[in-house]
Amino acid sequence: MLAVSCGDSGKETHTAPPTLSVRTNPAGYNSGSQFIEVNSIGNWSIVSSESWLSVSPASGTSSSNTVVLSWTENTGEEDRSATLTVTNPGGSATVRFTQNKKKSSAGGGDGPQGYGDAKAKVRWLELPQTDVSDPYEFFTHDMEVLSKKTRNYSFYWDYDNLVAKWVAYPLCGWNIGSSVKRTDAWDLDPLLPTDLQPVLYKAYGDGNAGWHARGHQIASADRLTSYSSNSMTFYFTNMTPQINDRFNASVWATLEGMVRNWAYKSDTLYVVTGCVPEGSSLYCTDNYGKKVTVPVAYFKAVLRYQKTSTIGYSGYMGCAFYMEHKEYSGSAVSKSMSMSVADLEKKLGYGLFVNLSDKVDEATVRKIKEENPSTVSWWWQ
Repeated sequence: MLAVSCGDSGKETHTAPPTLSVRTNPAGYNSGSQFIEVNSIGNWSIVSSESWLSVSPASGTSSSNTVVLSWTENTGEEDRSATLTVTNPGGSATVRFTQNKKKSSAGGGDGPQGYGDAKAKVRWLELPQTDVSDPYEFFTHDMEVLSKKTRNYSFYWDYDNLVAKWVAYPLCGWNIGSSVKRTDAWDLDPLLPTDLQPVLYKAYGDGNAGWHARGHQIASADRLTSYSSNSMTFYFTNMTPQINDRFNASVWATLEGMVRNWAYKSDTLYVVTGCVPEGSSLYCTDNYGKKVTVPVAYFKAVLRYQKTSTIGYSGYMGCAFYMEHKEYSGSAVSKSMSMSVADLEKKLGYGLFVNLSDKVDEATVRKIKEENPSTVSWWWQ
C-alpha cells in the first residue's frame, strides 16, 4: 500500500509502511546467520527484542536492503523467540523469529563436526558406503507425500570443499509428483550452521574458476509433490558449482530427464548423485566469500526395482554414469557414456547400494552391480 498526500509546498510525501522478509524461520540451535530483506520508502531502522539476535546494518535509506541477521547458540533447554521490528515514517512491521532448542534440531550428531551422523543409521537401498573414519557427515531431509511422512533425500557433507559428496534418494511417480512448479526457494539448510555451508542466495562468485551455475544434485523436477518438498532441493547443501550451458543445462539435464523416465517405469528407482572434488584446484566463492571447490567430475548411479520384471536379477538392475566436469559439444547421453555400478565403485573408491545384500544374496549383488547397462535394451528404449 502506498499513501500519497500533498502539503502546502506541493511536494509528495510517501508514507507506506515497511516490509520485512525472513527466509529461514525457525533456525537450529547452533549459532548462525542469514540474509533478510527490508523494503522501505524513506529512512528505516530495525531492532531486535533480544540480545542473542542482532542485525547489521540496523538502519538504511534505500528502497530494498539486504540485512544480515545473526544469532548465538541456544544453550537453554527450551526454544526461544525474539521480535524483529522495522520502522519508517509510514509505520512498522514485525516478525517473530524462533530458534530451536538443541534436542529439537539436527545438531548433536556423532560425526566429526557434531551436526550429522558419522555413519548412516538406516539401511535404505539408495545409500552408498559411510564410515566413522570419514571426514564427512550424514544427514537426511524428510517430507510428506499425501499425508505420509517419508524421506526426501540424504547427503554426505564435505566440510572442507563445502559440497555434498553425494545425495541419495528413492524415485518413483508417487514421490516425484506434479502438484507444484519449481519454487526457486534458494535457502540455507537448517541442519547446518551458516559458516559450515555455502550461502548462495545470489550466484557463486567467480573465484579462480569463472562463473558457474548453482547446480542441483537432486533435481528440482524430482520433487514436485509440494512447495515444501521442492524447496528442500534448493537448500545450499544440494548445490555445487557447475558449468552451465554445456554441462548443467545440456548433457546433465538430459541425464536427469532419463532418470525420471526410468523411475516412472519402475516400482522404485534408487538414485545416488555425486561429485568428485578431489584433485580440483578450482573454486568459486559463496555470497560471504567462502571458497567452494569446483568438482572435476559428477556421477549418477541408479538401482531399478520392478517386482514383475523378467530382466535383471530378482527384480533388480543397475546403471551408472561418470562424467568429467567439462564443456560437452552436445546434450545427448549415449550408451558409451554408461558403465556398470561395479566399475563406478572402482573409480570412486567406495561402495554404492551397500544395503542391497539385505534383499538378495551376495552372488546376486555381484551380478546386478557387474551387469553392463549398454547391453541391456531397457535402459535405451
